[in-house]
Amino acid sequence: MNHAKKRYYQILKDIPEYGENDVLLVNLISASMLAAIYLNLDNKPNIDTLADYYELSMNTNPIMKIFLKRSDQYTPKYHAHLKYQAEKSQKSDNPYTWRFTYHPGETLDSFDAIFDRCGIWYLMQTLGIPEATPALCRYDYGMTKLTNTDFSREQTLAGGGTVCDCHYKKRV
Repeated sequence: MNHAKKRYYQILKDIPEYGENDVLLVNLISASMLAAIYLNLDNKPNIDTLADYYELSMNTNPIMKIFLKRSDQYTPKYHAHLKYQAEKSQKSDNPYTWRFTYHPGETLDSFDAIFDRCGIWYLMQTLGIPEATPALCRYDYGMTKLTNTDFSREQTLAGGGTVCDCHYKKRV
């Protein structure tokens, strides 16, 4: 873990500073931590094991648990914030951030976020470990369990798709 810690700091040092139009910094920091650990393993785990490890580490993180349980994605305020974030993301030229569009659902109980740039995908490609990306993508499903949300996706950038099409619907 000491080697991973040093690698983690080096990874962060190589990432350009986030600007006002960059979004999802916590996602990039978390991905950097997992990448540092993965890069220092002699025997690389399969994607399922890596995904399970990442989900467990994220879901047992007290700050993340509080954040997710308190986030109410189905309010006008949240939808307005998401729309603002999406518009902001369109102005970013930092490859380590996300660019997406927001699409409201028929009611406040659903929405779509369509990503055409993913900071994690770029980070993992840059580090030479693109095969690890699906383990992090899978966390979208684990995270939405904590927010009482049904999540679906047809494609991901890491899986060769043109976008990550994320669909959220409040579980009834």
